[in-house]
Amino acid sequence: MKNTFLSVLAASLLLSSCSKNPEIIHNSITIAGKLENSESPVISVSHDYEEITQDSVKSDGSFVLAFDYEETGIYSILNGDLRFSLYLNPGDSIFVTGDSKEFEQTFTASGDMAQENEYLNKRDYFLYESRLYDPYVFMAVKKDAYFSKKDSIISIAKTFYEELKITEGIDTAFLSREESSFHYQDIFMDQLYPMYHALANNIPQDSVDFPIEESNKKVENLPMDRVELLKVEFYVYMIYRRIESLANDIMKSDSSIASFAKAEYMAIDSLIKTSEIGDFFKFRSIKSNLELRGPLHLEEVYKKFLSENSTPKYVKRLEKAKAKWDPILPGKPVPDFTFTDIKGDSMKLSDLKGKLVYIDIWATWCGPCIAEHPQWDKVKEEYKDKPVVFLTVSIDNTREPWEKMVKNKKMEGLQWFAANAWQSELTQFFMVNSIPRFILLDKEGKIIDPSAERPSGKIREVLDKHLDKAV
Repeated sequence: MKNTFLSVLAASLLLSSCSKNPEIIHNSITIAGKLENSESPVISVSHDYEEITQDSVKSDGSFVLAFDYEETGIYSILNGDLRFSLYLNPGDSIFVTGDSKEFEQTFTASGDMAQENEYLNKRDYFLYESRLYDPYVFMAVKKDAYFSKKDSIISIAKTFYEELKITEGIDTAFLSREESSFHYQDIFMDQLYPMYHALANNIPQDSVDFPIEESNKKVENLPMDRVELLKVEFYVYMIYRRIESLANDIMKSDSSIASFAKAEYMAIDSLIKTSEIGDFFKFRSIKSNLELRGPLHLEEVYKKFLSENSTPKYVKRLEKAKAKWDPILPGKPVPDFTFTDIKGDSMKLSDLKGKLVYIDIWATWCGPCIAEHPQWDKVKEEYKDKPVVFLTVSIDNTREPWEKMVKNKKMEGLQWFAANAWQSELTQFFMVNSIPRFILLDKEGKIIDPSAERPSGKIREVLDKHLDKAV
């Protein structure tokens, strides 16, 4: 199938594009296709939240994504607001089509894993339309209604699987993954029910009528030595829940462990004895923390992983993620970004030189950001006579909600607004992908920490250290 499909693909590309046909590398993955009504000129593919490559969408909607990747699994395709997933093996080539405005209803595939991916599209669309993925709605009902509706919907989705199962030539590893996925999705949803039912009905979680002990027992009995289950997202989610729960317990029992990444590493060592599975979760933990806070806060865990890891591909990916932080490491200069204050006047970072600058990047819709405000005010008051500037920068989509909150809450001090929200120069430069995010600059405007401690954390120790240096 692969050789025939590649020949068809090559011919179609020559007809639809004047550009040179890309060389197809043995064992590479090729995703080509044609999108009607594409609203973005760029299409990209990622795996495990990491972009692999991108291509331009031609005027006729055609595109080609060709890349080397060693893993079987789900690849996410992004084109503007359109996002869809494909399950592929190394060496596969697939051609997909669809109308971006009603993609699920018009999706077709040919080539390798075509039938498997058409099944995935059909199944996911059905589950989406059934509201199974909307927990605030699906889990708002009482337990008996929840169980009945959940079982009914999953049962219908399984009929799609049974149809695929009897189809000739279907990938056996894919079938095994799907069967496991249904099993672990059921357990995973039961784990979420108490929390979302409580939130949807505004009641205490411990008052929710649900067989929680029975549900937790299923999670405790999850197998920890089956590598193939790492391809099943619901299984991975539940192992994460166990890791995070144990990590929290570790930090509570030992106050000397201040790093959650370190506690997670210890939890993984305690729970998982199969090295390949342990490496997988350690890699995920470190990469997640690396993307959120950068390498400064991960040195101990990072070095430990490099010395103990037995899966080379993870090292390459971590080094790539780590290298992205090089331009914003301590000592690096910061561009003189422009903002507007609450009066609408233009302000620059250079206006604050001569003092340490502690920056809070936040938004009015961000609950954790708001939760830090009392601590922020407290630290600001404690250091009011010190050469430290406390600057809050909003990345709200528009000024109106920011202005309203600043005025209503009588938020004092430097309140600045960054235009273009997540695409602002500040957030792009500092690779901000979650908030609140705190940054500390020295009196010359150079970086001390691109992901500094929160006001509720150990920022005082950091401020005192650098104030002493400045004396």
